[in-house]
Amino acid sequence: MLTADRSAFVVAQGNVGRLWRFDTTTGQATPVETGGADLVNADGLVREGNRLTVVRNFSRMIATLRLAADGSRALLLDQQASAADRVLTTAKALHGRILYVDSKFDEPVASAPYEIVTDPTR
Repeated sequence: MLTADRSAFVVAQGNVGRLWRFDTTTGQATPVETGGADLVNADGLVREGNRLTVVRNFSRMIATLRLAADGSRALLLDQQASAADRVLTTAKALHGRILYVDSKFDEPVASAPYEIVTDPTR
């Protein structure tokens, strides 16, 4: 996900719950300061202005953070549980709302239909 000032990409390392900032000019990777926010299983990232939504797949949580324009730090604003019967993995902003993908990672053999939902708590 590109930062607001376009100076870096922010990516998630879900296995340890970290966000990383990759400078677009140098390629240098530095950790994003998150104040110790629990972001284990971070998967999908959606930036809308300075708001960053983090989809935490198997944790079944959606985190909302305020992201600095350069991506160097993020402040946790909220965490809410997503639906217990879904494993949301990625998301995309569209016309002022966020669409979440239920990838069915909790099923031994995932089968269609896959769903896109607008309310992650249902």
